[in-house]
This record gives sequence, structure tokens and C-alpha cells, in this order.
Amino acid sequence: MDRAAASGDAESNGDRVTRPPVRYNDVAVLLHWTIALLILGLLAVGKYMTGLERDDGMRFVLTQWHKTFGILVLLLAVVRLVWKLAHTAPAMPSTDPAWQRAAAHVTHGLLYVLMFAIPLTGWAMASVSVLDVDTLLFDVIPWPHLPLPQSESMEHRFHTLHELGGNFLILLFLLHAGAALKHHLINKDHVLVRMLPDWSSRSWWRKLAATSVAVAGFGTGVWLYADISRSAAVVSAGAAEVGFVAGVSGDEVPGTFAEADVTATIDENDPAAGTLEAVVITASVSSPNPQVDGSIRDADWFDAQTHPEARFVASSIAAGDAPGTLDVAGTLTIKDRPLEVSFPMALVNEESVRVARGEFTVDRRAFDLGLDSQATDDWVDFDVLIRFRFELSAPDS
Repeated sequence: MDRAAASGDAESNGDRVTRPPVRYNDVAVLLHWTIALLILGLLAVGKYMTGLERDDGMRFVLTQWHKTFGILVLLLAVVRLVWKLAHTAPAMPSTDPAWQRAAAHVTHGLLYVLMFAIPLTGWAMASVSVLDVDTLLFDVIPWPHLPLPQSESMEHRFHTLHELGGNFLILLFLLHAGAALKHHLINKDHVLVRMLPDWSSRSWWRKLAATSVAVAGFGTGVWLYADISRSAAVVSAGAAEVGFVAGVSGDEVPGTFAEADVTATIDENDPAAGTLEAVVITASVSSPNPQVDGSIRDADWFDAQTHPEARFVASSIAAGDAPGTLDVAGTLTIKDRPLEVSFPMALVNEESVRVARGEFTVDRRAFDLGLDSQATDDWVDFDVLIRFRFELSAPDS
């Protein structure tokens, strides 16, 4: 008889007395280690990407994949909980003090809570974000937003909860792993071994092989679908969304241009052959900050009457270091003052539409913006973050 089958038999045929199994069954072991590795990866990537500059294209790409694997953990956690409720877990050693058994139950319970709470707060954060970036799992599968109103304050709250949950999970991981090692190395009992794969079991190898084939098949299908999309990625662009974020008296004040247009041809298979030109009507600028909105079109700032247009013309487009990104360089001209800029541009799918988006920082002094009234950065920062987004469509559409 297979060892896994023997160890998983929790009920005797004679007296019908339920006995806990010696070790966790193969499905529980697979789910445990898969979820654990995914969470460790998400924690590491999350810490790394939040340390990148906001205008770093790698941060945007990593954020999208972070959302993908966060949702995957949420789905696997549901499966893991259902499986746990339907199967008897191995008993803790009877020699453990009662407080240790209680602590183990509390730790396990908190781990399950965080497996749900952290992905859910991340999902909520993406749903309420005013950027309204769609979530596409593996950059292919649409994932809906939660029915929540968009709000910067709510996004900040969910972000705080998400980050606190991640930090608490790190502490629980260390406690959980430390306790397991203590049982294995000091107590020399079966607590750690019962969750390790049974490599001598044919049943384990069959389940592992079936899982590997399923993952490989799914990954191949996603890659082929994405590759087909990329192969037809010679695209053109039209209207654009362009805005900025400026530091004013310690606050981040946004602004938008209601009239902006992009003319572009982009081939992801041959980026160097692409072109990109953007024109912004300066008089269309506005800001929710009344003080900024009342003066930003004046001569000291954009001087919309004398300089009705701001323009960017790309001089080079190249494949970026991160998948799905392009490195763009060119000349940004505001108030007839040219400045050479470069930035990463991410190409993503949003509701089956290919979208280009990115952001970069410029110094307002390079364009003589506000140097009469705000010659220093005491009240208005010199650095201004510029953000853009435009949809891409096939040339014949």
C-alpha cells in the first residue's frame, strides 16, 4: 500500500473511531508550500518595488505582476481553507505544554486571516485608485475591480492596511518557521516532517507531476496568447491624458490638460522603427487647487496666450529592460524652451485595449515656469512629476 494512503487513513473500519493522520495529505502539502513561496516572493517584490522612484517603469510593471500573484494567493487560500475544513489535520504532540498548543492555533489562525486580508486590501487599493488602472492577471486575464468609489484618501488607507499586514505577516512567518525548526532540531518530533513532501510516495510524485503539467500548460497558453497580441502590435494613437503633480506648500497638487493629442506608431517587435509626438494645449490646464488653477495659465507660468502649445517629439524608442516597457528619449518643449528627457513607457492591456503610460520628472526652472513669483522652492518645488496615458489601436481600426 502507498505510504501516503496509509498515513492519510483517519478512520478505522472496525470501531469507527476517528484518529488524526500522522502527516498532512499531499494536496495540503502542495498548497502549503506553493502559497508560502508565492507569499515570500510577493513580500520581497513588494518591498523592492515600493523603494523605486515613482517614475521608474520597472515599478509600474512589477506592480501589475504583484497584483497578479496577489490574486493567485487569494484564490489558492480559498482552496486551502476549503480543503482544511474537509480534512482532519495531524495532532500536535501531546507532550507540548497547553500554552504552546494554544499559541500554535492562534498563529495558524492569524496566518489564514492575513492570507485573505492582505490580497483583499491590495485588491481594494487598486479598485479605489484614482488612476483607475485595470488589473489583467498575467497581463491577459481581466480581473474586475471591487464596487468601491474612487478616492485618494481610501486608497491611502487601504495602502496602509496592506503594508501593515505585510509587515505583520513577516513577523508571523519568522515565528512560524522558528517554532517548526525548534520542534525539529530541539524537540526532535514530527511537527515539521508532517508538512514535508513524502518523496518516497508514488502518490506524491503523481500529484506533483500533474500539477507541474497543469502549470506548464497554463503558462504556455498565456505566453502564446500574449505573444500573438504582441505580434500584431504595430499601433497608432490619438487623444491622450496628460497631467502633472507639483509640490505646493508641502502638499502634492495635481493638474490635468483637457486637450492633449498623440501621434504615434509603435511596433513592440521593432521599437526603433517607432515614432511618437505629443501636443498639449496649455490653455486647457486646470487644477483642483483654486490658488494653482487661478494662476497657472498666466505669463509667469505656462503663458498660454503667448505659448498655446507644449510639445514632445521622440528622438529614439528602444526596448526597455523590463518586459512590456520601452525606453523613450526626445525633446520636451514648453514656452519655446527645449529640454532633452528620457523615460520608460509601459505598454499594458486594459479591458482588451492596449495602453501606453508612464511618468517622468522635470525641473520647472528649465522652462521658466513660475520664476517670477516662485523663484525658490520654499513654496513650490522645482521638480514636477509629469504623467501620461494614451490608448493604442491597430492602424486599420
